[in-house]
Amino acid sequence: MTSESVVTKVLIVDDEEMTRVLLSHMLERANLWPQEILMAEDGQQALSIAVEERPDLILLDLLLPKLNGYDVCREIRAMSDYDPYIIILTARGHNTDRRQSKELGANSFMTKPFSPSHLIEELNAYLHHS
Repeated sequence: MTSESVVTKVLIVDDEEMTRVLLSHMLERANLWPQEILMAEDGQQALSIAVEERPDLILLDLLLPKLNGYDVCREIRAMSDYDPYIIILTARGHNTDRRQSKELGANSFMTKPFSPSHLIEELNAYLHHS
């Protein structure tokens, strides 16, 4: 995925616009690979975008309107022939949230507020995974 000709689709899912914009800017500034950034403000919108666009990487909040992040993750993992890298980004840092996210198939789990350097580490893990 690091080839210049390949564009990685990244879906940012968060109900707070400021967080979506911040994450978008962080991804652009990190400049780790050519990317197309997609955004969703609720779980239903995230699932629709995932079905239509098939993003390679999903940054997913858990506390979302209409459909929570757990359900979004579960539905995406149930899709055949589709295996995006999912990083949970949430204010909920309980061990039960971490465990449930892993059980549902999330590749990584980060609590908000997060450091930009920690996110870059996670993105590098994605690059090595793909």
